[in-house]
Amino acid sequence: MDEARTLRQKIRTHEKAVRWDLADFADMMLGTGCRIGETAAIHLDAIDFNEGVVAVRGTVIRVKGVGLIVKKPKSDAGERIVELAGWTVDMIRRRMPEDASPDALVFPAQLGGLRDPSNTSADLRQVFDDLGYEWLTSHVFRRTVATLMDEAGLSARAVADQLGHAKVSMTQDHYFARKIARTGAAKVLGQLADESDGEGQSGG
Repeated sequence: MDEARTLRQKIRTHEKAVRWDLADFADMMLGTGCRIGETAAIHLDAIDFNEGVVAVRGTVIRVKGVGLIVKKPKSDAGERIVELAGWTVDMIRRRMPEDASPDALVFPAQLGGLRDPSNTSADLRQVFDDLGYEWLTSHVFRRTVATLMDEAGLSARAVADQLGHAKVSMTQDHYFARKIARTGAAKVLGQLADESDGEGQSGG
C-alpha cells in the first residue's frame, strides 16, 4: 500500500506525466484494476457518482484501415460495473466540466478523441523508467489491485469481478501471490516423530 501511494505521488509530480495527462489515467487504473484500453474507453455516462461505480463497457483497439474504435468485451465478465474509491470519484469530478456531454471521454487523447493504448503504454513506460521503476508495467497495476483486495480478505470471486475475469481460477492462478498454507498438517504429521528425531519431534 505504501509503495502504491509513493508511486502515485511520483507520477503526479513527473513533468512528462503531467504534460501527457497520465497522472489521472494511471490513478484510474490503479484505483480500479482496469486495463489501459478499458480506461481509455470510459465515457462520462459510464460513471455513477452517487453509487461510486463505473460501467466498463469495452476497450479501445486500433483496426487497420479504420483507426481507433471501442470494442465490446469478449466475455460477459469483461462488461462489468466496478466500484470506485472516493478519491477516484473526486478525481473524475475535478477533471470533468459541469457542462460536459454524457458521451464525453473521461480520458481523451491530448488532441481529442480516443486515446491510443499502444502510445499510452509507451508513454507510461518512459515515465516508469524515468522514475526508476524499470520493472514496472501497467499490468502490475492490476496485480496490485488483486493483491490489496486479497490481503484485505475479499473473496477471489470479488477480485475476479473487479478485474473482469470470467473464471475465478484465472484470478487465483495469475494474480494472487502464493501464501503459506496453514493447513494444520504440521501438527498432524508431527505425530510421525519418534525418539530418534530429537528436539521438535512433536511437530509443534
